[in-house]
Amino acid sequence: MKLRTKNRNYSTILANGMFYWISILVSLTSFMAFLLHVLGKLSSEWNTQVGLAACAAVSWTVYVLHKRYVIADLHSNHISAFLGMSLLLFLCLYNPHQFTGIWFVFLLYPIFLSFFLDRLLLVVWGAISYFIFTFSLGYENEETITLNIFFSLIMAGGSALCAWAGHLTMKKVAGESRLSAEAYNREAAITLLNTLVPIVERKTQTSSKEIEQMSRLMKRMLLEFPQEQVQDWEIKLLSLLHYVSRIKFPDYVFETREKLTTFEFQIIQEHCMFGLEMFRDDPAFTRVVLALQDHHEKYDGSGYPNKLKGDEIRLLAQILGIVECFLAMTAPRAYRETVSLEEAFEEICGMAGTAYDEKVVRAFTRAIQIHSPTRVSNVPPMVG
Repeated sequence: MKLRTKNRNYSTILANGMFYWISILVSLTSFMAFLLHVLGKLSSEWNTQVGLAACAAVSWTVYVLHKRYVIADLHSNHISAFLGMSLLLFLCLYNPHQFTGIWFVFLLYPIFLSFFLDRLLLVVWGAISYFIFTFSLGYENEETITLNIFFSLIMAGGSALCAWAGHLTMKKVAGESRLSAEAYNREAAITLLNTLVPIVERKTQTSSKEIEQMSRLMKRMLLEFPQEQVQDWEIKLLSLLHYVSRIKFPDYVFETREKLTTFEFQIIQEHCMFGLEMFRDDPAFTRVVLALQDHHEKYDGSGYPNKLKGDEIRLLAQILGIVECFLAMTAPRAYRETVSLEEAFEEICGMAGTAYDEKVVRAFTRAIQIHSPTRVSNVPPMVG
């Protein structure tokens, strides 16, 4: 499924853009200086023209090297910032045409860094940039300084404020964009799964009402675990995903009363990976995907697919597993008789400590008594 995702190479693309446009500007400057020199509009030595061409060549070299060899990872932002600052420092120190005020690029550099959405990067390299600019005030002689030191320091302060404001603004915009993308992905995922529900109903000869029943039961059970903070959309998506995952089953499985072969059982187990196959690229769905993946794990380690046991099994997966077991026993199936609420309830309570964690079974006993339209009677006391 194609989802909207944040561009993981955003910072690298931004840095590549910086080197690209620096190279373009230096190349245009070199070309215009050469053209004006040829037309007699600008008097300059040929070594100045060669120097400008060398600056353009260095800029393009840095751009190509960065684009080809700098890979987006934990340290790539700092590598990009270092290369950018090194290139600017080279251009300012070499400055073959002796442009006045060229050191002011180090006041613009922190503003550019604010777009990287990295506070540490902005603080570290912004401070270095301001230090270089302050040092440059004593590097040039008085004839080439267009603004006095006091005004230059005011400009530096304004640059710092702009950089910090830009950083906060970009973080806010990025956060809103991320939330918007996540909301879109949730709606798209739920819509897609809903379109598959009628197909699964006909294929499995089961009622889609199980989706709502599963959602209600899981919500009731999760009231006992407020620390989990599972969102309503996650419960809805998990219930849908679990129901639609049956689309992977062979058709005859829903009609046969014979025991499944080893091969058929392996096929059945594959439905646990249905969520991973659909949403592996979106971290927002991780909890739902892992809950579906592990919902057939057993507390004593006898489950599948990974033989997890005890606290290795995620709570949401245990809740889904126990709810699925209850609904599977009490819902009509073409291949077996239904079990009464009392019998299903008693059987699940008997699996506490073996198939299911006792605290999850306790939450189930409370949830089913609230959820069930008829109060369950003659059941064992709550486990624990």
